Amino acid sequence: MTNPIPAIKKWLYTAIQTATSLTVYDGVAPDTAGNEYIVLTGRSGNQLKGKTGFTSNVTMTVDIVTRGQFTGYKRSEDIAQLILTAIDSNTSITLSTGQATSLYLATITNLDGLNPLDNVFRTIITYNVIISG
Repeated sequence: MTNPIPAIKKWLYTAIQTATSLTVYDGVAPDTAGNEYIVLTGRSGNQLKGKTGFTSNVTMTVDIVTRGQFTGYKRSEDIAQLILTAIDSNTSITLSTGQATSLYLATITNLDGLNPLDNVFRTIITYNVIISG
C-alpha cells in the first residue's frame, strides 16, 4: 500500500486554487503571505483493510485566512463557500493510488479566540476521504 495523503493533498491543492484563485500553502504560510490565502494544514490517515487491496480513511484540513479591517468572517466564509461548491460529496476523485469512494465534509468552523486587533479571520474546513485501491 502507498500513502494516499500526498495524492489527496495534490488533488485538493489544484481544486482549491482553481475554485478560489488564491495562493495555497502546504503546512504553513510565510510571513510575506498576502491578505487572503489558504493553508492545507492537518492531515491524517489510517488503513481500514489491506489483505486484498486496501481502503484508507484520510482527513484533510483547509485553513482559510483573511486579513483586513471591516472584513470579519464574511470574506473567509465567502471563500469557504467557493471551495464547498467546487468540492462536495458528488465530486469524483481519481488518484494514482486508488479511487476516492467517499468524500464528505467532516466539519466547518470559524476560529475563535484571535486578537481582534490583528484583523485576522479564519474559517476551517475538514474533509474526510475514503480511498480504495
